[in-house]
Amino acid sequence: MARVDLPKALLKPPSVIPPDEPLPYFHAVWKLLDNPIEAWPRAVYEEPYYLRGDERQMFLYAADPAMLKDILLDRMSAFPKDWMFDRVTKPALGEGLLTAQGEHWKWQRRAAAPGFRPDNVAAMTPAMVSAAEAALARWRDMGQGARLDIASEMTAITFQVILDTMLSGGEGIDVPAAAQRITDYLETLGKVTPADLFRLPLWTRVAMAPRGYRAMVWLKAMVDRMVARRRQEAERGDLVDLLLRAEDSETGRRMDDALLRDNLLTFIGAGHETTALALTWSLYLLGLDPEAAARVRAEVAAVAGDATITQEHVERLAFTRQVVQEAMRLYPSLPLMSRICAEDVEVGGLEVKKGTFVFIPVYAIHRHRRLWRDPDAFDPDRFGPAESAGRHRFAYLPFGGGPRVCIGQTFAMIEAVAVLATLVRGVTLEPDPGHRLRLLVRVSMRPQGGLPMTLRLR
Repeated sequence: MARVDLPKALLKPPSVIPPDEPLPYFHAVWKLLDNPIEAWPRAVYEEPYYLRGDERQMFLYAADPAMLKDILLDRMSAFPKDWMFDRVTKPALGEGLLTAQGEHWKWQRRAAAPGFRPDNVAAMTPAMVSAAEAALARWRDMGQGARLDIASEMTAITFQVILDTMLSGGEGIDVPAAAQRITDYLETLGKVTPADLFRLPLWTRVAMAPRGYRAMVWLKAMVDRMVARRRQEAERGDLVDLLLRAEDSETGRRMDDALLRDNLLTFIGAGHETTALALTWSLYLLGLDPEAAARVRAEVAAVAGDATITQEHVERLAFTRQVVQEAMRLYPSLPLMSRICAEDVEVGGLEVKKGTFVFIPVYAIHRHRRLWRDPDAFDPDRFGPAESAGRHRFAYLPFGGGPRVCIGQTFAMIEAVAVLATLVRGVTLEPDPGHRLRLLVRVSMRPQGGLPMTLRLR
């Protein structure tokens, strides 16, 4: 009898198990405070949209790409960012690019855009590779079998990249201390609190999280010192100088020290977090799937040989990029976006009433039964040309969508591919079989307690 080769079973990494039915009201509220992603019922992963609430307050979970296009693009003026988002982010980021609305947002976006042009970002590739090579050297000193928290390691790499590329080295910034303060903020003030549910004064949520408040004060003081110093120095041609020179073409307004600080904190925090998490999950998934890891190494060897990774290599590392894309699908760093409906409006064929809270559950959209083949499986080939060609652009939202799409997405993708290619040919990282993975949402989605892996030198 002829031998029949069965298709390879795809890896299905750990995921959130949604409840089959909506949680009872008070249980759902507790989950909202603890870890909102665990409260989404199975319908959010299976239906075009999911509605919950009553005449006092409605909540819409939107998963249909046509509906998302209306919310994020075609009718975006009817869906501004909501007050809950403001309460979680504005204490630290003020009126910077991530939190500003309307014309105030538009002029800041125009001002920062030149720093993220593809040619400018491509020129930063050597600094990205250098940070990865420095990590490899440090790991080799630690020796075979060393145990690493790969989440912390990726944070250190991407934080250094932000300093070297955007802030001319970031003199005066203690990288480990700053990264810890960002974590302190996200773990405390970076989540919804009872003060938010009852819309108590903003100072109450800060008062209930002294560790987060101290972290926020420390980070703001760190950046204030940088701004004061740079105003007295010659230009260096980096992002700081770009923002110092920025001027609103309509009003002539320039950024004062507070707005400069808000934007620099946004780029420091969000700029390293997204890529650090994409790399964390990419290495984790490759550790679980040795065959995919071997394909990445083979591609890197074929494209770059033993040479240092360059931007030209990055452009040709197609499968390596697909691994990063698939990691960001399964584990998006921003798993949830929210909006408030500011007027009665129709989106995707559904009438939405003014005042409705609109949730864009990115994690569920990326695993939606109607949008993805075998949605819980790790399969980088789904981002190959054949499958990507027919995919709705609002079915995949690792960087958001519409005009407010992440300004640094090109930067993040080049960095992730360059760093991943550099690391995988130097080491193999094995997941800890005894570690219980829990996905925890604190603005971004992180592995609770880090992600331990064992180092195998190549």
